[in-house]
Amino acid sequence: MNDELRRALDDLRFSDDEKARLARSLAAACEKPGRLEKRAFAASAQHGGKRTRRTIVAIAAAACLTAAICGGAYASGALSSMEDVFDDVFGGPPAQTEVIDKIGHPLGVSATANGVTITAEAIIGDARSYALVFRVEKDDGTAFEGIEPLENGLLPLWFENGSTLHVPGFTGSGGSSSFHDPDPADNALRFVQRMTVNTSDGTIAGKTAHVELSDLCTLDPEGGRRIVAEGTWKMKFTIDYEDTSVALPAGQTLDVDGMDATVEAISLSPLSLAVDYTVQGTIEQDPAARSKELDRFRDVKMTVHLKDGTSIDASNAAGSMREQGSATACSKTFMFDTFLNLDEVASVTVGKAEVALP
Repeated sequence: MNDELRRALDDLRFSDDEKARLARSLAAACEKPGRLEKRAFAASAQHGGKRTRRTIVAIAAAACLTAAICGGAYASGALSSMEDVFDDVFGGPPAQTEVIDKIGHPLGVSATANGVTITAEAIIGDARSYALVFRVEKDDGTAFEGIEPLENGLLPLWFENGSTLHVPGFTGSGGSSSFHDPDPADNALRFVQRMTVNTSDGTIAGKTAHVELSDLCTLDPEGGRRIVAEGTWKMKFTIDYEDTSVALPAGQTLDVDGMDATVEAISLSPLSLAVDYTVQGTIEQDPAARSKELDRFRDVKMTVHLKDGTSIDASNAAGSMREQGSATACSKTFMFDTFLNLDEVASVTVGKAEVALP
C-alpha cells in the first residue's frame, strides 16, 4: 500500500517529507478494516472520468493534507459577517475588520439541482490566492443523512467530478478543500475551497469567476463511493475584492539545487507569500525523473519573520513553472493557515536573502 500511496502522492506534487508522512498515516488507516472511511475525506478532487482505486487513494491523501492545513479550526455557528467568514476559513485570532472589508466580498450566488441548493457565500483573497465559502442545503429542509464527522470535525465528502473555479487567463496552482457543519441545528453544510493560482498577467481580483460543482459524494461503510446528491451546480460572479499585497524589493540571486537563479518578484499579503524566480536550467523531460526534477526547481526556502522573534516556514508552497528558452520561470505561493497582520512582520527570507518590509 505504501508504494501505491507514494505514486498517488507524486501526482499531487507534495514535498518528500509530506509524501512520507501522509503515506504512513494512510497506510496505518488502511491496515485497519473499516477505518479508512473514517480517515479519508475529499480535498482536491480530480476532474472528469471514473475514479480508480488510485484516484480514491490520491483524494484521501490530499484530504490528509487538508486536515493538516485546516486543523479543524472552524468556528461554530452560522456565518453572518465577513469577519465570521474569515475566521471560519483560517481560524486563529479575529482579523482586522478594515482589512477584511478590503480582501473579502460577500457573494450570495446560488444554483439548484435535484432539490439541493449550493450558495457561494463569500470569497476572500489577494492577487494569487483565495478562499471560497459555499453553503450546501436540501430544499425540503431535511438534513443530509448518514454522514458522520471525523474526529477533527470535518465531513467525509467530495464532489465527484471535481470542484472547479475557473478565471479566464489563469490556471490553478494548488490548494485544498473541505466540508464541515458549522451549525448542527440547521440542515446546511459548509464547503470551503482554498486555492492558489498562476498569475502570469496581473491579479484575479476584478475578474469574472466560473464555478462548477458536480455530484456530492461520501464513503460508504465498505470504503466505496456513495452519491449523496446528484447533479451539477454552475455559478458565475465577479471577484470583487481589493488586492492588499505588498511588493517587496527583488533581484536577489539564489542557488536552486546547484543552479543559478534570480528573484523576479516578492509579494506579501495577509493571506499569502508569493515569490517568482528564474532558474538558469530546464526540467528533464524523462517521465521517470519528472517528480524529482519538479522538487529540484521548487527547492527554495521561504520564511516570514515576525517582530516577536517567531517565524513562519513558507517553503512547502504551491508552485508552477514554465520553460523560457534555456531557463525556467518558477512561482511559489504559500497560503497562511491564519490571518497575517502585516504590521507584525519584520522581514521575509528567500533562499539566503533577507528582505525587510518597507
